[in-house]
Amino acid sequence: MQIVFTNVLILFILLFIGYILGARKVIAHSSINDFTNLLVDVSIPCTIVVSMIRPFSSELIGDATKVILLAFVFHIVMASLAYFLTRIFKVDKKKVGSWIFAIVFSNNGFIGYPLMYSLYGNDGLFIMVMANIVQNLLIFSLGIKLITLNYNLKDKVNFRNVIFTRQNLAVVIGLLIYFTQFKIPKPAFDLLNYVSSLTVPLSMIIVGLSLSKYDFKEMFTDREAYRLTFVRMIAIPIFLLFLIKIFKIDVNSNLPYAIMFYTAVLPSPAFTTIMAERYNTSVGFSSKCVFITTILSVLTVPIFAGLL
Repeated sequence: MQIVFTNVLILFILLFIGYILGARKVIAHSSINDFTNLLVDVSIPCTIVVSMIRPFSSELIGDATKVILLAFVFHIVMASLAYFLTRIFKVDKKKVGSWIFAIVFSNNGFIGYPLMYSLYGNDGLFIMVMANIVQNLLIFSLGIKLITLNYNLKDKVNFRNVIFTRQNLAVVIGLLIYFTQFKIPKPAFDLLNYVSSLTVPLSMIIVGLSLSKYDFKEMFTDREAYRLTFVRMIAIPIFLLFLIKIFKIDVNSNLPYAIMFYTAVLPSPAFTTIMAERYNTSVGFSSKCVFITTILSVLTVPIFAGLL
């Protein structure tokens, strides 16, 4: 428990470093996109491939299949729950879509990948990658419908953009290596390792840099964002933790359950704002939800990790 708490805390110290670097203008905000491109298009794909260069294990394939099924069920249940809560709370209809989106999806890419890698090594990253395939498919299908909900906008899902990404290409390459047990030359493997080692610190520093762009006071002016944050970051994790204790599930030795638990505990993804900006819907509200859930996660994620 203490090791888990310490590892999570170290990640969020990196986030804080990123925030300070951005707030003090040590790193210009204009550089964030470049760092993000380096992470998303180079570092993370290398990390995915490295996580799959390993001896074949039928148990790991079983865990991957299990987490894919769990991820589909989890997202559908969360979407239904979120929609039900928006009716109970009488959320402004222009915010309903972003409200549900921010509850359903998690920041798996920037925080989930480094977190799972730090806690569970390549096995954890392998399983998180499988779960994130499901999330990415849903973001660009269900997610588009949610973000444009009540805005009378019509946009077709571009499955080319969903499928043909560098991260998905890395998954395909990694799986080919894994199933064929192809031997990667040592220089090539060392190169992949060097680049993939950037993923953990770079991910968290970028999140911190991104947070430093916002007007801190302005981010705390929407009460609806507080209500969403309470549900997303406190109520749902506590409920899941209660179920884990009641059914005596050893999450730390069962990767699919661990991945889904942390998916529920992580903050809302930056895609909440990105999608709102693309379709010109509730951009302000989306930004506040991402900001507040991410800030609060600095406290809640280490605490919930320690309580497992």
